[in-house]
Order: sequence, then structure tokens, then C-alpha cells
Amino acid sequence: MEGSLRRLRAERIDLLYQHRVDPSVPIEDVAGAIRELIEQGKVAHFSLSEVGAQTIRRAHHIQPVAVQNEYSLWTRDPEAEVLPACDELGIGFVPWSPLGQGFLTGTVNESMPRPCLTRPLPGTS
Repeated sequence: MEGSLRRLRAERIDLLYQHRVDPSVPIEDVAGAIRELIEQGKVAHFSLSEVGAQTIRRAHHIQPVAVQNEYSLWTRDPEAEVLPACDELGIGFVPWSPLGQGFLTGTVNESMPRPCLTRPLPGTS
């Protein structure tokens, strides 16, 4: 963390994201480590990306979090469990790719790979 702060020429990181959950590291350990950084004044807020409701609850029990998951024209998956968990815990939700990864900009074409909406994204347990 010290190296990151030095390179950023900052005393604190306002919002620290964990963009992908490492299944080999308990989320409680990650949240605890971030809590220590917050207590030291090196981080202001913590957010998780691409996580499921159970992971959100486990992390939030240790350290309050915000959440960023895909919520777009292509997937409404967060409506089932993630958004209710965020509402229940009183935490923020940031949608990524709300406009469908270029669909409304005209950049989607037949040569692009089609998303597989039948498989969960990594870390969404």
C-alpha cells in the first residue's frame, strides 16, 4: 500500500476496489485487511466487484462495502439477490455496463463474440 500511495502521490485512496474475488482467500480476510487500512487512514472506502449476495454479506459483516456488478440491457441478474442484499444492508450499488457494452453506441456488430448469459461470472458465488 505504501508503494501505491507514493506512486499516486496521495495520502489516501478514496475508494479501493477488489475487482475479482480470489476464491483461495476468504473474503473475511480481505475485508479485515481493508478495515486495517481504513483504520490507518490509508483507504477511505471499500468496494467489491462481481460478487454475489452471500459474499457481500460476509464481507460487510467485517467492513462496510459498496458493490459494483454488471447490470445492463443484457443482464438483470442483480435483481434476484444482489440488489435485495444491498438494500437490506443499506449499501451502494454501482452498475457497470448499463448500456450493454456498446449496444446503444452502434459499436456492436456480428463479428463480436456473443456473451454467454447462462454461465455465472467468476466470483459471483
